[in-house]
Amino acid sequence: MRIVGGRIQWHIPFSSWLRWPARVRAVAAPHPIRREGPLVGKLIRYVASMLPMPLTWRASFYRLSGMRVGPGTAIDRNLQVTRADQVTIGSRVAIANAVSLLGEVTPVNSRLATDYDVVKTAPIVIEDDAWIGAKATILPGVRIGAMATGSANTLVTSNVPERAVVVGVPGRVFLVRDDPRAPSASDPTATDDSAAP
Repeated sequence: MRIVGGRIQWHIPFSSWLRWPARVRAVAAPHPIRREGPLVGKLIRYVASMLPMPLTWRASFYRLSGMRVGPGTAIDRNLQVTRADQVTIGSRVAIANAVSLLGEVTPVNSRLATDYDVVKTAPIVIEDDAWIGAKATILPGVRIGAMATGSANTLVTSNVPERAVVVGVPGRVFLVRDDPRAPSASDPTATDDSAAP
């Protein structure tokens, strides 16, 4: 502590943290972001959403902030996330510009929250190889299946099956893509067990 210009300044050097007993460090700081609190995670997510950088680097910043983001994921600018602890993003997911992942919706500073219990918090899961279009909004409790697409400006309010394309407000399944690895009926090399003599 020192007094500068009539004000008290507290100064705790970082090296003093290194001198604390190991058991205190282990209990107080199991994760570097959790040690500093959720504010640091929010600041990292804000910087990641605003600065121009390669898309895969941005995913690394979100991972650093404490979000669960799989490898190979590409996230464009202006991603809005509420309750990052409720959001899980799989591997090789493509998220376009200005997408909103709302793990919690709440009327802030309103009596609606207390009188009518309209606050909704639920996990959002985006499975591997999904593609979320620009300005799409995903509400709490939604699971987007593997290789599914949420098109631009779509409001996703319910679960999306694998390989489905969702469009509109509210989002409706427009089509479901065929599995390219599954044998088709017109494939002459496909075997039919019921036609055996």
